[in-house]
Amino acid sequence: MKKINIILFLVYFTLGLSQEANLKDLYSKKEYDKAIKLAQTNLISSPEDFETQLMLLKIYNSKCDYPAANALLTKMDSSDAKFLIESLKTNYGLGNTKEAKRIYDQLIKNSKNEVLKNELLKFGLVTGLDPIYDDWKIKETQNIVFHFQQSVSAEKMQNIVASRQKAFEKINNFFNSVLPKKIDFFVWDMEESYNSYLKTNLGFTFAQFCISHNRINQSPGHEIAHNISFWKTPEQKKIIFINEGIGVYFDQQGNNRLEAAKEAYRKDPANIKEIWQNKRRAEESIMYPIAGAFIEYLIQYDKEKFLQLTEDQTYENAVKVYDEKIDKLIEDFLKTLESH
Repeated sequence: MKKINIILFLVYFTLGLSQEANLKDLYSKKEYDKAIKLAQTNLISSPEDFETQLMLLKIYNSKCDYPAANALLTKMDSSDAKFLIESLKTNYGLGNTKEAKRIYDQLIKNSKNEVLKNELLKFGLVTGLDPIYDDWKIKETQNIVFHFQQSVSAEKMQNIVASRQKAFEKINNFFNSVLPKKIDFFVWDMEESYNSYLKTNLGFTFAQFCISHNRINQSPGHEIAHNISFWKTPEQKKIIFINEGIGVYFDQQGNNRLEAAKEAYRKDPANIKEIWQNKRRAEESIMYPIAGAFIEYLIQYDKEKFLQLTEDQTYENAVKVYDEKIDKLIEDFLKTLESH
């Protein structure tokens, strides 16, 4: 009898390790829906399995399904750092900033792992949880929480708040996206691109958490468009040519996009297909105006097909969406750029 019990234990133990390995494998491949089903199945037989719960929480956060992650959080409790990190992501993703800040401060204070601490500090700088933002001015509208560096004047703040909220409404009238929280919109009082605090160029968007960091002189809609278009389909496949084209098209500058693209094309007759497929690099000064005008061309051709393209921005998907006519559309667009 004892021998049978030992055998059964070994079978269940091995099975458990196998399921955990399969779960991690699915997660690493970003097959989130399959991973969720497997985790939920495992939890039916072992509802208190903390490692499986933690893995499921991580999957929900990676999938940007913060409501599902939050529902799972209510069933869990731990002081484990991995759990607290996922809890931090969930709370921030839902706009529970005070709770996210509490968890963040706790992790920073208690962490003895320098690598983890450095990653947390980077997260804090991007999300606004770092103490550097404690004296920043906060303004809030229906859809955006503005964070202004202290030196930004009241007049500039007023103009930015009004123009960015207007941009949000106009852009989302096109996409009809549902964001999980207001956009945290950080405005740095600088016109140059490189930001020494963040150690990167402005502006940029971290759409998974509805965050944008901006220069004082940046266009009203570019970064907002990245947030809104992302939340049309959070699991979208992003390609830089299409994604940045969306930012340029919706920047709310009122520029003549076609003329800007013609000028860029005269400097460098870009092969759109190669750039789209990441087979060729192009300078931003060339790629951005051409991409913006190309997005305008696709929207004018068929808005619904364009919205399908935003879900999977690869050239291969464009072939399917446009019924194998995408090469002809590219050809016709380039003829437009070559015309005088």
